[in-house]
This record gives sequence, structure tokens and C-alpha cells, in this order.
Amino acid sequence: MEKMSKWRSESLKFYKYLCQEIGSEKVVRTRRLAFTIRDMGHGQKMITSGSIGEGLELTGSDLDFMFIDPNFKVYQSETEVQSQCSKNSLIMDNKESHPCFTQLRSLDPNTMTIPFNIFQMNNRGNDVFSSELYKLWWKNKAVTHIPELCFGKIHGPCISDKDDTVDIAWCLKCDKWIYQAKPWISRPRATWPPPEIISKIVSRINYFASSESLHDNQSRSYEITQSLISKNQRFLESVSTFSSIRFYGRVDRFSKLLYNFLHHSRTNLSKGLFALQLSAAFMLVPEETRYPNCAGNKHHYFRYKHDLSHLVIGLHSDAVSGLLKLASFFYFHKNYVASLTVITYTLTKCTDEKIYQTYSDKNITLNHIQQYAVKFMKIENLNTIIKSLTIHPFRFEKDSSITPQELQLDVTRNLNSFHPLKFAHFLSFLCYYHLHDMTSCGQSLLRLKQAQWTLSNVFNTIVHHPQSLNTVIFCGIGHQLIGETDIARLAFQVAAKFDMDNETSAASRLSSLI
Repeated sequence: MEKMSKWRSESLKFYKYLCQEIGSEKVVRTRRLAFTIRDMGHGQKMITSGSIGEGLELTGSDLDFMFIDPNFKVYQSETEVQSQCSKNSLIMDNKESHPCFTQLRSLDPNTMTIPFNIFQMNNRGNDVFSSELYKLWWKNKAVTHIPELCFGKIHGPCISDKDDTVDIAWCLKCDKWIYQAKPWISRPRATWPPPEIISKIVSRINYFASSESLHDNQSRSYEITQSLISKNQRFLESVSTFSSIRFYGRVDRFSKLLYNFLHHSRTNLSKGLFALQLSAAFMLVPEETRYPNCAGNKHHYFRYKHDLSHLVIGLHSDAVSGLLKLASFFYFHKNYVASLTVITYTLTKCTDEKIYQTYSDKNITLNHIQQYAVKFMKIENLNTIIKSLTIHPFRFEKDSSITPQELQLDVTRNLNSFHPLKFAHFLSFLCYYHLHDMTSCGQSLLRLKQAQWTLSNVFNTIVHHPQSLNTVIFCGIGHQLIGETDIARLAFQVAAKFDMDNETSAASRLSSLI
């Protein structure tokens, strides 16, 4: 009895240690749900895997992702191949493979639609799929999809970036529970898992395998209590996870899917996370929608109402991003007074207790004001806390219909991000400029300079991040518009000097002034 009591005590100590290191059970479940939502909304068929996908925040761990290759479909035998299948068919061949492995041979090499030869001949003269050539093929293609992988390396089944922070595995899908795995279902077990769990696993894997889309996953819902945010670091990890999933997706179908999940969720946590992501998705609709090229006031009015209604729903994604998109929408439609009204309200939201999350920073340290704000809101649910206290990176999608004309050059080059506070001051400057209020125009430009991350003798501090460079470019554009060409040229020179990878428009703008 005493021995069992000691084991129980040691187990509880270890459990508490794990909670401190990776988060409580509820925090882990929150992360899992958040990444599930991100995977559902990704433009490609993606699965977040590894420790991150399991909800474990381990120090030094990398990010692991699996992409389902849409070019191929795997079959166990030739008789299963569908006659109307539009994908490249691969047949499992186990005659020369080790246990738990298989070769994949082409059903008909002449019908392959891929542009690169990724097959090799085996000992029996069959063209079989080469894993090594396949990974090299994707690594070469990464220049247009994931540029960081071009300078990376092949690491086992994955392609890793040069810093070993991201591992990506491209996978091939089979629509069957393959016969090599079937013995797992009926093998002898002492206790766990029980038959009912095995039945659920089998049914769900069959459901997943036969689905044409990863987005058909069944909803996952979990409970949350105040203990989720009892510690600031745990709260921040939840915020960090969710802020990283906001900018993916084919918005039209994703928003409908999120709406269905929202109304079928059984718990407050799942409802809250789906509502946040739904708001973020709606915020992107005006930028992603491609309207027919029609003239006339009726079409213009329909488009205006459609975009405005979605942007209003998008206001609830975080503290300021939705507001800035709405302000930019009014500016694009030359409603400068309405834009200034939204900007003024937005600036009141940019207070010291807000937690600004960048794309790359996973570890955040709260100042004493932020700590007090989190403690004050501890009784609120996670949904309310995230949309009230966090500010996420702000950017326009490529070919966005609500991007200010003055920034079109920046948006079409790369997916540039802008610091929300600096963008608010810059947009305020543009509105006053078009209203011919030069006094207010100068004040907005001065506030922008005071808020920016600056460098050299002109701007006093060093700029390292593209967001900071874009702020310097904002100042240059402002001075150029009001006729101060020399100051504008100097601003573009400073930004271009530190833009080693040519990620911004600084060099192009500088060349136009020389």
C-alpha cells in the first residue's frame, strides 16, 4: 500500500512537471484544435504533424507538416484503379520490398502527367517510384511555393530548411485501409485500447481515406475552464498558436465550412476558435473575391455592399486588423472621412496592454501592464481575450482590391506585412493628403516618424525587419507626395541599404527618383 502511494505521488509530480513544460491537458487540446482549424483552411491538403501538431510546445522543436500530393493516387492492385481517375495511378508492389515497405510502380508510364522523371527501373524491369528523385523534384519546385526549402536539405522523408526549423513531407494518398495494416485491428491486447475505441479508429480512418478533402474532418470539441489562462505563458502559447493560422485558405469554401462547424460545435472552446477563424476568413473575402469585369452602378453597388458586409464581420478577428482593413476599404473607395473615423477609433485600441504577435516570434514576454490585463480578463473566455488583447500581423493579399494605390508596388512584389500602428498613421496621412488638409497631413507624417523603427543619422535606430523597412518606405512615400523629393530619396536609400534580399519596394522607388 505504501509502495502504491509512493508511485502515485511520483506520478503526480511528473504530471505537474509535464504541465509546466508543455502545458496542461486543456492547453494541449486547445493547440490541437487550433491547428486542426488551420489545416482545414489551408489552400493545399495539409496536416500539421509532429509534436506541434499533437499540441506539445517543446523547447527547440521544429515544425512538421505533411502535404498530400494531388498529382498521385495509390492503389493496392490494378483492379482497383478507377477508369475515370484523372490522377497519376501508382500500384503497390511488395515482391521486392522489406516488411512494412512497398514499391510503387506506374500503371502506365506513358500516361504520366508530371513534368519530371521520378521513376527508376527495378530488377524486374518495372518503372518504380523513386523517393529520392521525388523529394528532389519538390525541392526544386519550392522556389515558387516555399522559397526557404530551396537552400535546405533532404532529411529522411522530409525536406528541411537550412536552419532545421521546418520539416515538410509530401505524401501520397491511398483510399483504402491497406491490407498490411489490417492485422493491427484484431491483434491480441490486454487492456488498451478497448474494442469500441478500435472501432472508432477504423471508421474514422476509412472516412478520412475515402474523403477527397482533408476539410471533411469531423469536428473536434473540447472543454475549457479558467485554468487555461491561469498562467500567462500558457495563455500566450494559445494566442501564439492561433495567430499563426489566420492567413491560409480558399476563403469562399473555407468560410462556409467554418460556419457549419461553428453551429455544430458542442463546447465554448470550439465555438470560440471557429468564430475567430470565421471572422478572419471573412476579412479576407474582399481581397480574394474575383468579380466579373462589369460596368455600371448596379454592379459597383453590389460589390461595395458585398465587401463591406464581410469586412464588418471581420472586425472581430483581433483588436485592430479588421478595423484597418475597413479603413483601407473606405480609402480605396475615396470615402476619406469615413476612413479617418475608423482610423481614429483604431488608434484608441493601440494601447500598452495589447499583445503584438509577429509571424516568427513564438516566445513572448509580457510587460507588467499586459500581465495585469490578462489577469483582469481571466474570467472571460479565450475567444474574448484573443480578440480584445491581441494584435496580429497586418498585410494585404496579392492583387487585393482594397490595397491603397500608393502601396500596390509593395503588395504585388511579395506578401509584405505592415506594422498596424504605423500603417494607421500612414493611411491617415493619405486621407488628409487627398482632402488637401496639409496641416493635418504634416501631423500624421510626424506621428508616423515618431512611431517608426528608424535608422542611421536620419532615423536614429537600426532597422532589421521588413515591417520596419516598410515604415521607412511609408515616410519616403509621404515626403514624395508633398514634394520633398530629397528627403524621400534619402528614406528609400536607407531602406534599400538594409533590404538585403530585395523584399520591399525600396530599390524600385529609389530608382524612380534618380
